[in-house]
Amino acid sequence: MNTALVCDYFLDYIGGAQTSMREQQLALTAAGHRVVMVSAARRGHTSNPDAAGGSITIVPLLTLPGLDLPVIPNSHATRVRLRQLFLAQAVDVVHVQSEFGLAHAAADVAAALGIPVIHTVHTFYWASAGRWHAPLVPLGRSLLGRLTGSPLPRRTLSTTPIDNLLRTLTLGMALRADAVISPSAHQAQDLKVAGVLGPIAVIPNPVATSSRPASALTVSKTSHPRFLWVARCEAVKRPLPFAEAAIEALARLAADTETRATGATFSVDFVGDGAQLSALRTLVAEHPQLRVHGALAHSSVLDLMDTCSAVVLTSVGFDNQPMTIAEAVSRKRGVLYCDPKLREGLAHAGYLSSNPEVSGLSDALVALVSDPDLLQNMSRGAAGDGAQFSPAVYVARFVELVGRTQPGGSVRS
Repeated sequence: MNTALVCDYFLDYIGGAQTSMREQQLALTAAGHRVVMVSAARRGHTSNPDAAGGSITIVPLLTLPGLDLPVIPNSHATRVRLRQLFLAQAVDVVHVQSEFGLAHAAADVAAALGIPVIHTVHTFYWASAGRWHAPLVPLGRSLLGRLTGSPLPRRTLSTTPIDNLLRTLTLGMALRADAVISPSAHQAQDLKVAGVLGPIAVIPNPVATSSRPASALTVSKTSHPRFLWVARCEAVKRPLPFAEAAIEALARLAADTETRATGATFSVDFVGDGAQLSALRTLVAEHPQLRVHGALAHSSVLDLMDTCSAVVLTSVGFDNQPMTIAEAVSRKRGVLYCDPKLREGLAHAGYLSSNPEVSGLSDALVALVSDPDLLQNMSRGAAGDGAQFSPAVYVARFVELVGRTQPGGSVRS
């Protein structure tokens, strides 16, 4: 099977969607399928098809400052290049993983060629701070319509105008697709409620990268636990509330007579870049147990994951099915989390805080440090929870979906 995997983003940007796409490519390729990658190119890089791999990168019209978001219009020139690529590579399915101009151009070409389109929705939960964008929304709607070549649905999906605009953008792509993949059940349900009538398959993100065998948590790694927080340092990922909770938990453990007698304490490694990185460094500056690394290569993140006692995820109402969870349980590490909607990979490996605020996260840290058995049980549970993220499971379910999806929005029963 030949798949064209299409994304408007730069693939070298560190994010969950990019990580998921890399893992999908690896999983499908290892199973004997061919994947043609179609994405944005940074200026100075080639935009010509790769004769060996059949991949193509397209230089964007511009890149939005601060967001590192490439803008590729759904233009005649883009469609011509995609048509040439899809025909030359005998593409069987077009798998779009974004919702902007390039994705819509690929959907247009696929429709013209009679190729089915599958859309993986990486997030339906666009979230922004404040309402200062509200006056720009009518202009944004017009520009996005011109960029994509498709009018955006008129739906109320969020009370924040800019978030509503972006969620309708995502919905519009999902409505165009012949089938939709949601890595999580809760997002699939929200897409149905929003109006997606076509088939939605729940297929968790795969993890295929590391050939290094995972090892269960040892007792030595629970006596002074080391937690790993890895995400973009942005408000939606909530690094600052977790840092405040960690500082509070360190103080509580130091003040408690019983835990002080046993020397129970912990440390945290923060990994990721973003707008709140500087504020995070300032907040933890006087606490050597809290280390801020900034952005790291994926191999270094895996090293930290293997060293840590558990991984921490602190977003609320924003994430679909974070790659952080998939990677953590694949490395046999439990996950401390605070969003009760998250389910995949957490049935036995997860520890849900009593609430998502500083108090709840602090309580969770104290509980996990005070009872090392909790961490070991989470690690044991991860061994089972990780099976759903295996490359084989992903490939089997993706191939099955492609096999029963027809162009035009219908699926054979």
